[in-house]
Amino acid sequence: MDRGLAFLLPGPLDTPTGGFVYDRHVISGCRAARLEPKVLVADGSYPEPDEATLRHAADLIAELPDGDVLVIDGLGLTGLAPVLAPHAERLILIGLIHHPLADETAVSREVQTRWVEREAAALRLTRGVVVTSHTTARRVSELLSFPIDRIRTVPPGVEAAPDLGFRNVPRPDGPPRLLSVGTLIPRKGHDVLIGALAELTALDWRLEIIGEARDPGHASSLKALIGMMNLSGRITLRGAVTRDDLDTAYRSADLFVLASRHEGYGIAYGEAVRWGLPVVGTTAGAIPEAVPDGAGRLVPPDDREALRGVLRDLLDHPDDLARLAAGARAAAAGLQTWTTTGASFAGHIKEIGKWALSRPIG
Repeated sequence: MDRGLAFLLPGPLDTPTGGFVYDRHVISGCRAARLEPKVLVADGSYPEPDEATLRHAADLIAELPDGDVLVIDGLGLTGLAPVLAPHAERLILIGLIHHPLADETAVSREVQTRWVEREAAALRLTRGVVVTSHTTARRVSELLSFPIDRIRTVPPGVEAAPDLGFRNVPRPDGPPRLLSVGTLIPRKGHDVLIGALAELTALDWRLEIIGEARDPGHASSLKALIGMMNLSGRITLRGAVTRDDLDTAYRSADLFVLASRHEGYGIAYGEAVRWGLPVVGTTAGAIPEAVPDGAGRLVPPDDREALRGVLRDLLDHPDDLARLAAGARAAAAGLQTWTTTGASFAGHIKEIGKWALSRPIG
C-alpha cells in the first residue's frame, strides 16, 4: 500500500479499556507489516465531543496528505463526523467499530435513535469498516445500513497462553476467589452480579472487581449497593490496576464472572480463558464468540436468577467447577494470538486501501 496510514483515537493509546487494548495491538500489527502508522489522539468526551476537541481533531486531520488512509476508532467516529466530512473525498476513511453506539444499554430510546442516525451518517463518509466480531458485522450492516461487502471482521486475540501447570497445584485453603474485569459502566452488569451474589451468602466466596471508574456516578452506586447488601467484607472494588497486578489477579482467581449486558466481543472473557479460568458470562452480543465451548457457562443478560443458579451450582459442586476449569485450560492453547489479529488487520487495511478509491463513499 503506497499511501500513508494514520489512526485517529478518542483518547491516549494506553487507556486501560478493551477497545484501546485492541487498538494498541492492531497498530503494532500494522507496524510489523511496515505500514508505519501515525497515531493521532483527539482526547475528549465522546460520543459528543466539545468544540475544543473538534478543533483539535480538525487540525490533526488537515495535516494528513491527500490519499492517506485514516482509521477512526468507532467511539470517536460519530462525534468527529463534522470535521471528517470535509476530508472524505481526499482521504480514505475507515471505521473501526467495536460495537454500535446504540448498543450501550444505559441510555434512553431517544438517545439510541439519535446515535443510530448519527453513526449511520458517519459511516457513510467511510470507504470500509473493520469490526471485532461477526455479531458486530451483522449489527453494523442491519442497524446502521452499511454494505456488508465493505465490512471486514478481525476478532481480538490474546498473548500466548502462560504455562498453566500452576492450575494443577492444590490451591491454598480459603473461599473460592471470583474475579470480574470490566470498566465500571452500566453495560458491564456488575450490579446484576452483586445482586446475584447477595442471595448466595450461605456459600463461601470472595469477589474482586477490577475496572476503571469511567462512569463515576455508576461506580458510586455500585459501592453503595455493596454496602446495602452487607457485602463489603466479601466484594472488593479495586478500580484500574497495572498490567502486572491484573495478571496476578487472573492467576490467583478460581472463576471469572462478568454479567455484561452487551459486548462487541469481550476481550476480558478471552483473557480469562488464556489464564485457564472457567468463565461465567451472558449470551449478550458477541460474548458467545469470545467464550470457547466447554470453557464457560452463559446465561441471558439481566437475568439475575439464572446467574445466581449457575454460580450456586459451581460454588456448591467443586467437581463441576473443576471440569469447567479443565475445559478452559484445554481451550487456552487454541486461542487466536494478537500477532494473528494484527497481521489480519493490516491485511484488510491494505485491501481496502487498494480498492477504496474505485468505490464511492456512502
